Amino acid sequence: MKFWKSLIRVWFTLASLLSFLMGWAILAHAPKPNQFNSANVPAMPSLDPVPSLQQVMLSGQSQAFNQPRQQTRILRSGGS
Repeated sequence: MKFWKSLIRVWFTLASLLSFLMGWAILAHAPKPNQFNSANVPAMPSLDPVPSLQQVMLSGQSQAFNQPRQQTRILRSGGS
């Protein structure tokens, strides 16, 4: 029995090492990804500046904040 345990351990070790080395060789010879080229990046769009809190409050958008909220019920269980 000890012979078979030792044989299986040696087999697993060799199989692991060989698969690791083969994977390493395959990845080493794989085509490399394209390198970053800043010339291919499109220009960023220009965005409007974020309005200040005072501008938002003075505009008509503040009415949405003053509307009453609907109350919702949250059902909670007591566990098991």
